[in-house]
Amino acid sequence: MNLNLASLVANISLTRLFYLWVLYRIGCALYNVSAFHPLSRFPGPKLAALSLAYEFWFDMILVGRYTHEIKKMHQIYGPVVRIGPNELHCSDPAFIDEIYASGNRRRDKQTHYLNTLVGPINVGLFASREHELHRTRRRALNKFFSRGQIVNLEPEIHNLTQLLCNKILQDSSKKPLDVTTAYSCFTSDLIFSYCFGESLGFLDQDGWEPNFRVAAEAIMSTSYLFRFFPALRVLPDAAPYLAKYISDSVALLMHEMYTVMPKRILRAREELSAGIVRKRPVVWSDIILDEKLHESQKTTVRLSGEGFSITVAGTETTAWVLTVITFYVLSQPEIQARLTEELKGVNPSDLKWTSLEKIPYLTAVVLEGLRLAYGIGARTPRIAPDEDLIYRGEMNDHTYEYVIPKGTAIGMSAVILNHNEDLFPNSEAFIPERWLNQERRREMERSLFSFNRGSRQCVGINLAYCELYLATAALCLRVFPHMQLYQTSEEDVRYDHDKILAQPRKGSQVRVVMK
Repeated sequence: MNLNLASLVANISLTRLFYLWVLYRIGCALYNVSAFHPLSRFPGPKLAALSLAYEFWFDMILVGRYTHEIKKMHQIYGPVVRIGPNELHCSDPAFIDEIYASGNRRRDKQTHYLNTLVGPINVGLFASREHELHRTRRRALNKFFSRGQIVNLEPEIHNLTQLLCNKILQDSSKKPLDVTTAYSCFTSDLIFSYCFGESLGFLDQDGWEPNFRVAAEAIMSTSYLFRFFPALRVLPDAAPYLAKYISDSVALLMHEMYTVMPKRILRAREELSAGIVRKRPVVWSDIILDEKLHESQKTTVRLSGEGFSITVAGTETTAWVLTVITFYVLSQPEIQARLTEELKGVNPSDLKWTSLEKIPYLTAVVLEGLRLAYGIGARTPRIAPDEDLIYRGEMNDHTYEYVIPKGTAIGMSAVILNHNEDLFPNSEAFIPERWLNQERRREMERSLFSFNRGSRQCVGINLAYCELYLATAALCLRVFPHMQLYQTSEEDVRYDHDKILAQPRKGSQVRVVMK
């Protein structure tokens, strides 16, 4: 009898708690759309302001399509719109340097956005919520990705570029090649060699598998699940015990993140203890030796997360830019002819980044490839904790002025900014010539958002540019004359949705065959 009474009381208590939770959520939703909310004067759909359910529909149910909806909002409501209960979005490139400020102007990241990052990645550079923590972690990496250091690394990049070209040209399978996989092998070998002192050997193996691309796609596929259900962020830590219940791609990801990457960090420690000194800097070994970096930032777990996140960021983004460039160069003979003509005097076995940068049309092709590859296509919100941001701008002959309260998340999206028709007329088309006017180029480069901006701009920007120049030149001189597209259309490189990085439609491949 007492047991039944206890069960009844427990059920009543749970029921009351549930009803209280429902009432609380209703109260929050009503407050969000009331005049008392600090963002009440900002335009946007009421459903978006009401709760995260609006964003959930487009990103979780329709899979990564909220950016499309945000673009429609700007067309209706203007350059600054309210896209969530506590979040704004801006489409005006003139406001980039306010949202993504540099120097000592503090810019934090939004918790809702960071929920995407789980496991060891959650303690890496990209997951640094507070401005000061990000600056500490970034300082330790900056010297390894400076322009001067990348110039020193250039011979290694050149050698891997030649190895990539050789592997493509010597492929005797005669089967269609997914070039993104090939380029991912190239970028993976490079970033691993630089960070850990040893290549993964993807370019040395027979064929193009295994590769790191599957693991990268696995982590991107889970992004919205953890963003909207943060309580599930503990699941990756339990993955080793759930191996038989999860897909092969996710299992590979977990193995890389929890087993392989920590072993690489431990090996770096062992080499240092044994007094092994390499001829050139090895990122993780030097970070372990960095006396200015607190020991709490050198744990195996944190460095594993940092290593994995930099690997994902440094491989798939650059590989996709090369894919976009490959498609448009091969599909437009006039672009290929002009690029080949400008590279006529260049020795493919002695490519130099500093020299290639001075070739106008090559630079134009690289920049246009970056513009239409996007990098992180979706919004990257920032929070100014110390200052209100003042926006003044015009759109469609209307003047807008807003005071954005400090502590408010506001972001921009590469997919929207890189298609600003005032800066990039006929923006859906691949037109390298738009970058040849030097005055216009400076203005366009200030608004190009593929590497983000401000104090949190992509740490590997110099490495990416060096890879893109050397690889594009080598491919154009050695590979493209013998290559043609196979059952591939422009839809296979067009933006369709977001999974952290901008994605084409599901199942898309840029496939080629050798002539």
